[in-house]
Amino acid sequence: MRLVFISHIFPDGNDSWNGLENVALLQSLADRWQARALVLRHAPGCHPRAADVAFRPEFVTVPKLNFLGMGWHLRGVANALRKPLDRLRRDWHFDAVLTASLLPGACAAARLAEEFQFRFVALSVQDESEPRLGESGFRKIVAPSLARAAGVVTDSSALSALLSETGFRKDRMIFVSNQESVAEACHRLLLPVRG
Repeated sequence: MRLVFISHIFPDGNDSWNGLENVALLQSLADRWQARALVLRHAPGCHPRAADVAFRPEFVTVPKLNFLGMGWHLRGVANALRKPLDRLRRDWHFDAVLTASLLPGACAAARLAEEFQFRFVALSVQDESEPRLGESGFRKIVAPSLARAAGVVTDSSALSALLSETGFRKDRMIFVSNQESVAEACHRLLLPVRG
């Protein structure tokens, strides 16, 4: 099975400590999934660490459009991901997408899931955007995006409550309490539904 991992938190040659938990997650999934990483960056010129070349991280430059509002920013992220996802779909035939954050990862993937016909799982563990779940504008963006996800893995009781409020199916959400259970939860939700 082939997996595309999308994150803005991933180590590179200049910052080798940021995102080590995401590398550890991919290593935990490596016995069941071949993974490639698309890493979102605002500045070009990043390169992978030697330790991560197995995941072929591709650093995707994303324009900074936050000042125009979250909708414009997510549109910019989705547009930046379009070309590498199209190439991976044609050349590598991936089976699923795993995003490592609500914003921008899961919300951008939701914008592209129908176009590229992929299933995706949103991972929101120790997510820095979690405190904003109380804001109505933030909820209006996140809730419809996650409704398109095949599943959500989270350690956030606030996100679990939001998903319950919106009618998100409980069997598509896994609440994790420790880092060791994250990889298994992601694997379970990433598998195609057998009819």
